[in-house]
Amino acid sequence: MKVARLVKNSDFKSVEHLVKHSGKGMTTMPKTSNEIQERILWSEKSRNKKTKKPNQDSYLFVLEDNGRIVGLSAIYTSVSLKKPSVFFKKSISQLESKSLNFTKDLDVLSLHLCKQPYSELGTLFLKPAFRGKGRGSLLSFSRFIFMSAHQQRFDPKLFVEIRGFKNAKDESYFWNSFSKTFFNLDFFKADEISYIDNHFIMESIPKYPFIIEHMPKKVQRVIGKPHPNAMPAYSLLRKQNFRPNGLIDVLDGGPCLEAKIKDIPLVKSAQLFPIVIKRNINFDRFGFIANPSIDDFAVVKENYAFDKDKKELFISAKVAKALNLKPGSLAQVN
Repeated sequence: MKVARLVKNSDFKSVEHLVKHSGKGMTTMPKTSNEIQERILWSEKSRNKKTKKPNQDSYLFVLEDNGRIVGLSAIYTSVSLKKPSVFFKKSISQLESKSLNFTKDLDVLSLHLCKQPYSELGTLFLKPAFRGKGRGSLLSFSRFIFMSAHQQRFDPKLFVEIRGFKNAKDESYFWNSFSKTFFNLDFFKADEISYIDNHFIMESIPKYPFIIEHMPKKVQRVIGKPHPNAMPAYSLLRKQNFRPNGLIDVLDGGPCLEAKIKDIPLVKSAQLFPIVIKRNINFDRFGFIANPSIDDFAVVKENYAFDKDKKELFISAKVAKALNLKPGSLAQVN
């Protein structure tokens, strides 16, 4: 059975093994043993904190497939709380000449500071051999299900940065022919630093707008264009009411999507019901079932049934065991 849940301290060795398969392109993934331990401890600390208000927390999720950890995903809160986050913003600049009586609109990229704290989705990785069969959507959507159960722990606005376009040779046109000009760093080093704190970008890039028409054609074509491997995630997010907000990653030109947490369909549809463990009945529904408890949070996508009169949720013993639920426990369906 496939189960998405919050990480535990005991997962360290399994997560360490998984990270070896992530590749250097995943800069938001922890790399060293110390970084992995820090990320797990950060998540545990966030889960166990007394106050429920967001305050630069991190919630790290793992995907188990028959007991084997094959994926990671995360949510971060209060991004830009201490330092503004830096993006490019695509907009229109209007030129006007009164003496010649004309106006002209120009598409431009300008540096943009996000000063209002927001929550962010990140660190989505699934081991290549385990991609498909609903694993990616379970790993990704488990974060929305967690947020629906614990909305007070998150900022109202949610961002997700999508990886920018690269060609078959893993080359970023946006970086190689534009952004690279402003940094004395290779792409992966700059991207790794920006994940920790991207405020250094303000020191490196001029503050005036850049006219897109003057950029190389191959750069113009990839501004705000997702990486081919990110298209499935991009499509899933669009179906959950995420929309491009005009913000562009400074390094790879990838798009930023935004949604209000309360408007995400998986958040809006959450309902709680007491469970009844059943055998040999027709489980005529299929969807997300979760243990919403902060201590035992876990999600599966399995068959279930619903008694409309008693408002009870019927699940199998296998599902109950996977979610650590006992008869009468409250389960959440989305």
